[in-house]
Amino acid sequence: MKLGLIFVLAFSLLAAGCSKTRTWEEEVLLNTGEKVWVRRSQSYSLTGGAGNPADLAYRPDSDSEIEFDWRGVRYRYLGDANVMVLAISPGGVPVLVADAAGNSWNWRHHYGCTLPFYVQLVPSSTGEAWTWPSQIEAWLYGLPANLFISFEDPGNVRSRYSIEDKRRQPYLVDPRLRAVQMVDPHYIGDLCKRGGGRMGSLATSGIEAPCMLKRLSRVAHWFDSQEMSFRREYDLDA
Repeated sequence: MKLGLIFVLAFSLLAAGCSKTRTWEEEVLLNTGEKVWVRRSQSYSLTGGAGNPADLAYRPDSDSEIEFDWRGVRYRYLGDANVMVLAISPGGVPVLVADAAGNSWNWRHHYGCTLPFYVQLVPSSTGEAWTWPSQIEAWLYGLPANLFISFEDPGNVRSRYSIEDKRRQPYLVDPRLRAVQMVDPHYIGDLCKRGGGRMGSLATSGIEAPCMLKRLSRVAHWFDSQEMSFRREYDLDA
């Protein structure tokens, strides 16, 4: 058995069943001027890095949970969108907005390139099921982000955050991150800029597939280099 496979199996066994869940509350200023408290939950799993499987660390799982009450209805979203805005529509319905490229949401849900490249999540009357139109509505343009996008380190999560706490987050003042600081009407995802079109599967994505293959190639190369070092150190080829 090649040593690379042994390393893979060893890391898989180490990571299996290792997870953490963090919950917190956020104070949110709505576009109506009202304030609500939102309950959030995020799970983390012990996984290796994209280019180095031995780089074990707790990283956010794809799904997270958002729960809040509005006008006597409890809304709950459990999904893989990196939600950045909670807003109330002109019709009085709360909606969620996320960068469509975040967490590869567009690829997972066969969402085509739009301008701007966001997804608008609309709840059912029960507040549990969420759907989305083919592109976001214009009334959302320019709204500031009012939700945390994610916490990369579970050790840094507190139990409660006020509006002022969230305004001090570094990503809110980084000029390179305008697309997640507000609903930018001119935002185009990187894949769409390069002509990715509808990126729903590896077969139709001219960009996603090569990117994934390159990552797999780097991982394989890393394992080969580890095996060669191991053989040299213990003189296994003698």
